[in-house]
Amino acid sequence: MKKVFVGGNISLDLVLGEIDTFPGWGVELLIPGYTMRPGGQSSNAVMALGSLKVPVYVIGTVGVDNVGQDIRNSYEKWGVNSDFLFELPNIATGLSVALTNRTTHERTFLTELGAQKKFSHIHLDKVYSHIQDGDYLLICGYFLSNSLRNDKFVHFLHKIKKEKPKTILLLDTGWPPEGWTNQVKNEILKLLPCFDYFLPNEIEVAHLTNDQPTEIFNTWSGTLVVKTGKDGSRVMTCDEVYHIPTIQVEVKDTIGAGDYFNAGFIWGLWKGFDLLQSTRVANIIASLNISLDAQRSKLANPTDVDKVLEKFD
Repeated sequence: MKKVFVGGNISLDLVLGEIDTFPGWGVELLIPGYTMRPGGQSSNAVMALGSLKVPVYVIGTVGVDNVGQDIRNSYEKWGVNSDFLFELPNIATGLSVALTNRTTHERTFLTELGAQKKFSHIHLDKVYSHIQDGDYLLICGYFLSNSLRNDKFVHFLHKIKKEKPKTILLLDTGWPPEGWTNQVKNEILKLLPCFDYFLPNEIEVAHLTNDQPTEIFNTWSGTLVVKTGKDGSRVMTCDEVYHIPTIQVEVKDTIGAGDYFNAGFIWGLWKGFDLLQSTRVANIIASLNISLDAQRSKLANPTDVDKVLEKFD
């Protein structure tokens, strides 16, 4: 059975209750509750995949602390294999504080990278022998893994493409803390030829391509899947563009929506769905998961998705 490996940023998320506006310095603002849960793009993706009954392995770094152990325990409850969750001494597990807007559901993160900034090709190399030709490897939160951003990582990707050519490689970079400088754009355009799928949101791809997303295919022959929020997503190849709408839900918490989409897209491919159907189920899974409670005590499972798909048949 094909396996899914997810490598990238891992942290503890402290999600504060929804607010109407940012307070000024020196002001105290009361919030209607909070939740703490495993966070980072990797956490969201692997737990969603675990709920979808996919054999999934997380690759990442945490500190030798209670937070890291709690995250490991949470993964295992969802059926995620944490053998490649590496504990690093003398550095704490990463922490993100999330603020969400009551009306728009937009969010802002305040992040201390901690151990996730040490995630590198060294950890991927340790997993390499366990990745079989035809498995899936998602790299997410790339910009928050500082030690990954070098030629050694590119070499690792080329090695996989050469020695395990049927392995499906997917990339979701997230947002660069330094902004979309020309150096950042060149960095991503250099990475893309190693990947089969690129999964940004519409704002990220607009910045990367100067609002000309089709230009990306001048140097890349993969598939671009763009998340467009409540409108669903767009699938773009060098030849065609498709818009795939999503279902309407009552949003409870948008944090992790893009990561749930990534998990759903991989699940579709893993199930043998074609490109458009995989994108449709990705939309559905993202929408279902952000309509649940903020504790994320439940995530979409295959039965939940099948019930929604029946309406499209």
